[in-house]
This record gives sequence, C-alpha cells and structure tokens, in this order.
Amino acid sequence: MAYRIFLDTANVDEIRDAVSTGIVAGIATNPNKMAQAGRRYEDVICDIRKFFDGPVALEAISTKAEDIIEEAQRLSKISKNIVIKIPTNKEGIKAINKLVPMGVTTNSTLIFNPAQALAAGLAGSPFISPFIGRVNACGQDGMELFRQVRKMYDFYDIKSCVIAASIKNCKEAVDAIVAGADSIALTYQVFEQFFYHPLTEIGIEKFTADYNSVYGL
Repeated sequence: MAYRIFLDTANVDEIRDAVSTGIVAGIATNPNKMAQAGRRYEDVICDIRKFFDGPVALEAISTKAEDIIEEAQRLSKISKNIVIKIPTNKEGIKAINKLVPMGVTTNSTLIFNPAQALAAGLAGSPFISPFIGRVNACGQDGMELFRQVRKMYDFYDIKSCVIAASIKNCKEAVDAIVAGADSIALTYQVFEQFFYHPLTEIGIEKFTADYNSVYGL
C-alpha cells in the first residue's frame, strides 16, 4: 500500500487502535507528541513494533548540519523503517543532502513556502511535509501552497512523497489530497472524523429498527 495516511501521534493506544483499521501506512511523531506521551523515543518504538512494522518518523532536534547528521544516524538505528524528520532550513537541507546517499530516510518538515519544498525535493528527501494548518493560521493559503508544490514537483519530475501535515479537520485532509498531496498526516482526532457522519448513524439505527420489526427482536 502506498503511504497514504500517517498517524500523527506518539500515544501507543491511539496508534494500536488506528492501525487495527488496516488503512494506516505510517506513524509520525515529534518532540511535542513525545512530551505529551511522557516517554522516550526508544520505548515508544519498542511498543509500536509489537504490532506495526511500517515507517515511523522521529524528529532530529539538532540545529547544525553535522549534528543533525550524527543524530539522524543514531535515531535511524533504533529500529527498521525509521524516518528522520529534519526542519527545512539551510542546515537541514545540507544534512538531508548528505544523509540520503547514506541510506537514511528523511522527511523534510516544517515547510511553509514552495521554495522550501523545492529545496527539499532537489536535496533528494524521500518525504516532505508542508504544513497546511499553520500556513492558514498566518493568514495565507495552505492549499495554494500544495498546488504550487505539486506543479513544481510534476514539472521537475521530483519523486518525493508530499505529505500534507498540520491538518485540522477531515475537510482539510480531503482538500489537501485534491490539491495534490501524496499522503496526509492526521492526528488521532482527525483520523476518527473519517468514520463518522450523523446520517450514517441514523441509517444504522433505522436499518436495525426495521430488521427488528420484521424478525421480532
């Protein structure tokens, strides 16, 4: 399965429940998510690997290219299929350009303009993550960002997987896909929205009532 949905959480119970649907392809964490979980990367990964062997993203927090490279190499050894999230600034791009040929899988993250996305793609990052919600919060258009990134990537034939991140609701997720996102990173709360509509619940209740009326249950 292509990497269509990444679950954006470090809560193992949420991950286990979402993975049970069979439609989650990867897990995305960051220091904020880890702080909320109150646990170390190593411990969370150990628990995740008991039921999920897909890609899990961990974030490098170093700020200089040489330190990012060292940290990324260390984190990537925690488990198989580890993806290292690296901020998309000049130091991050320098690190990505060195790490990818080493066989380290990177996700160029914290992208807020098309030029950053282009730099990440040219550096060869297998994954990139433009942030929709945070762009919108600054009074700009996160979906237009995606349309521009998609157009650039198609024009240059860049093969990086474009992940829509910082998605605040189900509508933004769908809009991001329509705008050209290859994948979407969803919090557990937004992921839950995928399965609910009031008319669906009403329909289930009606069908159940009709069935019971026929069979006297």
